[in-house]
Amino acid sequence: MNPLSALSRQNNMNKTWPFHTLESRIMIILIIFYTVGIVSLSLPATKEYIELLTPYTLLMNLVLLFIFHRPWKTLHVVLFSVIAVTGFLVEVAGVYTGLVFGDYQYYHTLGIRLFDTPLIIGINWLMLIYFVYHLTGLTRMKRTLKVIAGSLLMVAYDLLLEPVAIRMNMWDWSGGSIPVQNYVAWFVISIVFLSLLHLFKIRFENKISPGLFAVQAGFILSLNIIYRFI
Repeated sequence: MNPLSALSRQNNMNKTWPFHTLESRIMIILIIFYTVGIVSLSLPATKEYIELLTPYTLLMNLVLLFIFHRPWKTLHVVLFSVIAVTGFLVEVAGVYTGLVFGDYQYYHTLGIRLFDTPLIIGINWLMLIYFVYHLTGLTRMKRTLKVIAGSLLMVAYDLLLEPVAIRMNMWDWSGGSIPVQNYVAWFVISIVFLSLLHLFKIRFENKISPGLFAVQAGFILSLNIIYRFI
């Protein structure tokens, strides 16, 4: 057999193998990582310890997003920073006044707090806005519909997140019930952030963003279902 021919066949096989790219291998690792997290957060013996990994997991996701972000421009850095900082400040206002989302307080799970608000929360706003902006950008919808659809997706995500966040000691609501005001605020804030990105016609590629969002959403959905029974 011709060695060159055999090598060519091997290369073709590698290209057809579903996990030959770096991003696909990372996604497999993330699926395993989050699956272990789901199991661990479902067990009383390990739940408390795994909860403490939450801010580091969010930081890991942000780093992965930024590694695969193409191309990087100064405007991207500026707008992403604005969203992260503004998201944090809105949460600070929400915690202190109760006028934004309702009356709630943060606990220890999300890590270091400033003005009673976890620093990681601004990064979480940035990541979620990044996810939905990129995802809706893959469609052929008009800009206005992309903003509305993205904002509705943000609210849908929060609907799944709220019961899980409470069980994971991220935050809690006064009176024990989640106010409708919270979801209205999520929708309005999302409209503002998404509109900002569309206003400046931000364009980028990110091969890992849709998959990472799907894994994170699947993680929240799984815990949402599990916590209904335990």
